[in-house]
Amino acid sequence: MVIPSCNQLEIAESEMACFHSWRVVEIGEITSIGRGYTAGISQANAPVIALTQDHAFPDSNWAELFIAAHRQHWAAVGPEMSNGNPDTMISWADFYISYGEWAHPAPSGAMRHLPGHNSSYKRDILIEYENELEDLMEAESILHRRLKSHGYELLLESGTCTQHINHAAWKSWLRKRYFQGRQFMATWVKSWPWPRRLLFMFAAPLVVCLRMWRLLRHICRGKDLRFFIYLTPALLLGLLAEGAGQAHGCAAGRGNCAKKMVWYEFDRLKHAGLM
Repeated sequence: MVIPSCNQLEIAESEMACFHSWRVVEIGEITSIGRGYTAGISQANAPVIALTQDHAFPDSNWAELFIAAHRQHWAAVGPEMSNGNPDTMISWADFYISYGEWAHPAPSGAMRHLPGHNSSYKRDILIEYENELEDLMEAESILHRRLKSHGYELLLESGTCTQHINHAAWKSWLRKRYFQGRQFMATWVKSWPWPRRLLFMFAAPLVVCLRMWRLLRHICRGKDLRFFIYLTPALLLGLLAEGAGQAHGCAAGRGNCAKKMVWYEFDRLKHAGLM
């Protein structure tokens, strides 16, 4: 359990007896999700690290299938994803922008990247990136690109599915998409020269069109074209907000996005209108 201070936590050891082992890691103020994940990873003993969220609900066979897959050569294993609060178009747009590539129904197999914050890794491989792991855990698709470039392989295990609770309020969702886009791009372009950054910024509208095309393919795998048409206005607004964040991140870095994202991730049920 990664927490700011042990003074904030009262643990009844009898309630922890069902676990193989456990420990508490104090890190002070949790200023970013990556900082919390990295602290937990560095103190873990098990050979497989599994990530999940308080607003994501894996199937009961989740751990069993992940462990079986990690006995093979896969560096990372992720689940199929489904929408846990499917009542609004905002929720569906948030879900497909974030997890469309792995949305049910999705076939098992090798992937170029996996669901962020909901996948599992061989710990020894993560530790290889120790000096930059905190940054990489802020934008896991960057980590997945790095793993692929170093010859590692990633598996989508569609025999298990995780239900994910998504944003359902316009204001918080669009802000979150902006901050997420800025954080992702700032992490990705760290080593880019300025001419390449400027080229991306001017090409941002084309990136939105490309992502809409990809989302059409993912959505039509499980829904019909009429659903995509109904969803298009929300998708466009979300992608434009994220694109604006990416352009800002490309030009000016991440700013305080990591701290903002902590609030949006840790209070997800409030932003989803479920609290």
